[in-house]
Amino acid sequence: MIAPGKTRAPKAFLCTFALAALLLSPPALARSDAPEACAPPPASSLVVNVKHKGAKGDGQSDDTAAIQAAIDEIGGTKGTVLVPKGTYLVDAAGKDRLKLKDDMTLKLAAGATLKVIPNDEEKYHLLTIDGVANVWVIGGTLEGERDQHKGKSGQWGMGIRIGKGAKHITVSGLTSKRMWGDGFYVAGAEDVRFCSVTADANRRQGLSIIEVDGLLVLNSVFKNTHGTRPSAGIDFEPAKESQEISNVRVANSKFLDNEGAGILVAGKRARISKLEMTRNMFRGNRPFVVENAPGIASAICGNRQTSLPAETSGGFNAYAEPIEIVALQNDCGETGFVMDRGNTKKKRPN
Repeated sequence: MIAPGKTRAPKAFLCTFALAALLLSPPALARSDAPEACAPPPASSLVVNVKHKGAKGDGQSDDTAAIQAAIDEIGGTKGTVLVPKGTYLVDAAGKDRLKLKDDMTLKLAAGATLKVIPNDEEKYHLLTIDGVANVWVIGGTLEGERDQHKGKSGQWGMGIRIGKGAKHITVSGLTSKRMWGDGFYVAGAEDVRFCSVTADANRRQGLSIIEVDGLLVLNSVFKNTHGTRPSAGIDFEPAKESQEISNVRVANSKFLDNEGAGILVAGKRARISKLEMTRNMFRGNRPFVVENAPGIASAICGNRQTSLPAETSGGFNAYAEPIEIVALQNDCGETGFVMDRGNTKKKRPN
């Protein structure tokens, strides 16, 4: 029964109202199957201090062999290689470069820096994580030699290279800066997690993703990338048709003053799918550029672009804090936040 004084809305009106609400509501975000958090490394009482293997950390000695000796001892034990405060020079271009092993943690103390010895090679890897599983790299700084590089060619000097067959890799609280190429590089890996990392002033990218299944980038900063194209904060770009990027989540991160886009998605060579990019902040660079990756824009949601802090005026506001102004913010279902270049493949002349 209908209460006295009230009438029932016509069915046609209710159906029309429900349809309008459905059309006006933003579509649900298509979630990926990416990891959601960075887990801490396994607890272990086994710790090897690199100084006990002969590392100096004085900024003058080549400490590559001593650090690798500590890695070799810890590998497979779930223990920790500890790098105390200091500057440790590393040969990143030689055949005996640092290679991490299964079931281990590399922990750099606050104030610890692994620094690339200047070289003239087109490519180098300060840390290599290739074909191993269950690895954590935590804290400290990796520093490249872009200002002292002895050659002029190449663009593949990497802070960390996570390569084919690597699984369950976590990088947390680490800064990778001033590399000849990329701060971080991922190709052919599964379940890779970056939490609270910083890529600063690298020459090519902050982070390059070539091939991955399951990637998390959370609470991180990618800034001041410049020197050679595309100079993006993060570049998702398979190199060949057999490679695929899927199940990616980039959230709560900052992209600041990069010469290229904050995030570049370039799918002209292979498939890119299930990318979820939410609650990120962009300043001083274009937020997103998407090329040949249909459907990606719908999963770019809840991000914002800000302007540089506004200068305060005089008078009563002379000592006020600068205000960061939100220039643009996108809600779920909006695509105007993204520069989509469509098909960028050049046609061959007849």
